[in-house]
Amino acid sequence: MKRRTFLHTAALTGGAALAPRWAWSAAKGATGGDRLIAIYLRGGTDGLTVCPPLGEPAYFDVRPTLAVGEAEALPLDGFFGLHPAAGGLKDLFDAGDLAVIHASGLKTAERSHFEAQATMELGVDAGDLKPADGWIGRYLAELAPSDPLSVVSLDAAVPKSMTGPVDALAIGRIDEFQLALGPLDRSALLAAYAGDPLLMPTATGVFQAADALGPAAALPPGADYPQGQLGAGLADCARLIKAEVGLQVAAIDSGGWDHHDDQAEQIDPLLADLGGALAAFREDIGPAWDTTTVVVMTEFGRRVRENASLGTDHGHGGVMFAAGGNVHGGQVFGDWPGLGPGDLSDGQDLRVTTDYRQVLAELLVDRLGVIDPTAILGGWTPGPGLGLFRPAAGAAKRRSGAGRSVS
Repeated sequence: MKRRTFLHTAALTGGAALAPRWAWSAAKGATGGDRLIAIYLRGGTDGLTVCPPLGEPAYFDVRPTLAVGEAEALPLDGFFGLHPAAGGLKDLFDAGDLAVIHASGLKTAERSHFEAQATMELGVDAGDLKPADGWIGRYLAELAPSDPLSVVSLDAAVPKSMTGPVDALAIGRIDEFQLALGPLDRSALLAAYAGDPLLMPTATGVFQAADALGPAAALPPGADYPQGQLGAGLADCARLIKAEVGLQVAAIDSGGWDHHDDQAEQIDPLLADLGGALAAFREDIGPAWDTTTVVVMTEFGRRVRENASLGTDHGHGGVMFAAGGNVHGGQVFGDWPGLGPGDLSDGQDLRVTTDYRQVLAELLVDRLGVIDPTAILGGWTPGPGLGLFRPAAGAAKRRSGAGRSVS
C-alpha cells in the first residue's frame, strides 16, 4: 500500500475500513472459541475438478476432456479423489485435518458472481431479503472483541461478510501497512485531522492498530508458503497468531477461479497454491492449529458439462472445505446427488444437497461458542448436523453424521 493511497483513503472514508471502533457492546450469545480464518475463493470454483467423483461413470461422459483421470487423481475414499495439483489438501485430508463438503452452496441457484458472493457473505439464500451486515459481522456483534487486531482482513478492503457494528481492520500485507504509517505520515494525519471531532479518533485508531502490529511485523514470514495472494495472506495471518496480538477472526481472498476457457491450465497453479498455503499455515502456527478453524467457500460451482472452449460455465453445486485441529477430517461429507440427466439441477448443474449455512451453523456452535446460530444466519434454522467438528468444551451437542452418502 502506497503512503499517498493510504492517506487519501483515510481522508475520504474516515478510515472506516482501517480503524476499528474500540467501544463494543456486551456479548449477547457467543462465548468465544476457536480462531476463525475465512477464505473465499472468488470466481466460482469447479468442485468437480477440485474433488472429482471418480466412482460416477457419468462424470467421464460429461467431461471428455476436463475429467480428472482415475490414474492421476489423488484417492480419498474409494469414490472421490482430489486433483493431482492439490497435494497439500491431500496431506491435510490424510492427517484428519481437512473435511470436504461436496454438492454444497446456495440452496437457490444464483449464477451472477456479484449476487452470489453478496448473498453468501450476508449469510442468506438467493431471493431472501438482504440484511445490512454479513454473517461474520453478526457473529462479531455477539462475540464483542476488544483488541485492536481482533478482526482483520488480510486484503485491501473489508469483505461484505465482515460488515456490521464491529468494524474490521483491512491491513493488506503487514509490512506494507507498517510502511504506510511512517513518522512523516503520522505527522501528516495528525496535522490534517487536528481538532476534528470525527476524524481525529480515526487517526488515533489507525495509529493504535499500527502500534499493535509491531510484534507481528517483527516476526519474519514463515517458510514454505507458495508465492501469491493466498500464501502471503496466510503467512501474515500466522505472524499475527504467533505474535499473540489477540487475533480472533481473519478473512483472506483468493481470486482467479472463473474458468470459462482453458480451465486445466489455469486451475493447476491455483490448487497447488491453495493446498500448499494451508499445509504451510498448519506447520507454521504449530500448537495453535488446535484452536484454529479454517472455512473455505466459493460462490457457486460450474456446469456439469464442459464447454467448447475447454472450460466450464457458471453452475450451482460446488465444494467447501473445513480445516483445523478439531475437524472430523479425512471424510467427504454430504449426500451425493449423482450426475445422471435426472439428477441435475436445472438439467445442467450439480444439485446442492448441503446448504452452505449448515456448515457455518456447525462451525458457529461447535467451534466458536455460539449458542443459537439462527439470527446470525438470517433466521434460517439448521438441519440435522453433519458432524463436521469436534464440539468444544461446553458447546451444544450436535447430531453426528457419517460423511458421504451415495445412496
